[in-house]
Amino acid sequence: MTAPPAGVVIAAGGLGTRVTGWTPFLPKEFRPVAGRPGLAHVLEETAVLGAERAVVVHHPYYAPLITWVRQAFAPGALARYQEVARQPVGPRPPAEMIRVDFIPQHGPYSDITSALNGSEHLGTADICLVYSDNVDPTHGALSALAAASTPGTPAVLAAPFDLRAASSHGVIVCSGTGPVRTMTALVEKPGPARAAQLAREHGPDALRLLQGRLRLTPDLLHHLTAAARRTAAEPKLSLALAAYARRRRVDVVTNAEHPLTDLGSGFLPGEAFRL
Repeated sequence: MTAPPAGVVIAAGGLGTRVTGWTPFLPKEFRPVAGRPGLAHVLEETAVLGAERAVVVHHPYYAPLITWVRQAFAPGALARYQEVARQPVGPRPPAEMIRVDFIPQHGPYSDITSALNGSEHLGTADICLVYSDNVDPTHGALSALAAASTPGTPAVLAAPFDLRAASSHGVIVCSGTGPVRTMTALVEKPGPARAAQLAREHGPDALRLLQGRLRLTPDLLHHLTAAARRTAAEPKLSLALAAYARRRRVDVVTNAEHPLTDLGSGFLPGEAFRL
């Protein structure tokens, strides 16, 4: 296994506009998955990776909630809650064992901005980027990406191709064989007809669905900075990544063991949380 990155940037800069029935009142990162807020799972996943630090880049709209968030995820927070609630004090959870900072996103509204804000805050370009609304309850997806990817080479986590899900993902065209392949192109959220065309042209085995885990490098971060400066509209990380892959290597790590839950989607299976 390769060494884990020095830091993890958790991109939480969105407003949950796909589920606006309740996200004006609560960030989607606190939507429960398997009985716990999604953000708690993401922090557990970061701790399992073994990274030294993490930074959550949140939307400024939710800034008033951050004081509570810092308290809820601070070292010893669970034990303090259990004492106040007169419950047995359990072992310290892994998420309390890493340093986590919370900063408001500044700059153009986009996932590229979250990546750049987080990298600048951590002071390192050896980072992984995690989309906070893509939750892995098994806490192993980020470690799988780090283990299979090579330091110095950008990498993305991707699911096997599924025509039914293609319209809500970036569809990656890969070269090579095996669990780690090379990105040759990326089509952002193609419609059903375009997704079917990609499957006919390349074959389903050569296609993957982009997931919310990336390993970033200094060169890729430099490229993202330039991409953000070139557009006045919202700069999309997936499109900048596709342009980068046309001239530089990007590894695609197939994730078949750690399904991710999208907190920005509609009703989640088994969910008891409704507003």
